[in-house]
Amino acid sequence: MKNGEHVRLWTVLTRVRQIRVERKRRLLNEARIEVERAAADAERKRATIALHDERRVEILLACRFPDRTASLWRTALHRHDARKIELEDALAAAVHVKQLTEAEVVYASGALQREMYGESDARKRSRRLKLLQKDSGTEV
Repeated sequence: MKNGEHVRLWTVLTRVRQIRVERKRRLLNEARIEVERAAADAERKRATIALHDERRVEILLACRFPDRTASLWRTALHRHDARKIELEDALAAAVHVKQLTEAEVVYASGALQREMYGESDARKRSRRLKLLQKDSGTEV
């Protein structure tokens, strides 16, 4: 391969590497957005559980009176407590999704670093070949 063809090849390869870096950077940003969404979802689930616990206290206070509505309040308390498991399961799922998205950010960050290294290497080679070509007096 002639020196001029070699320079053109590395120039094109550098551009390809730039495009790949841009794509990986975009993927990393999307992954970070997903982490933020997952964290917000998990926080909403925690807030729902906190409200649920506050409501439980109110129901418990209503259960303590020994009138005929106490049995209705106790039934309401049992139903209310049964929903707590569902809320905790939803929170566990949301936390799991958050952990998965955080792992995706780590992976995307590593992929971006690898692509940036490849782009840097391609730029160096392209520059070096252009300098060699300039020193030898041949133009592209």
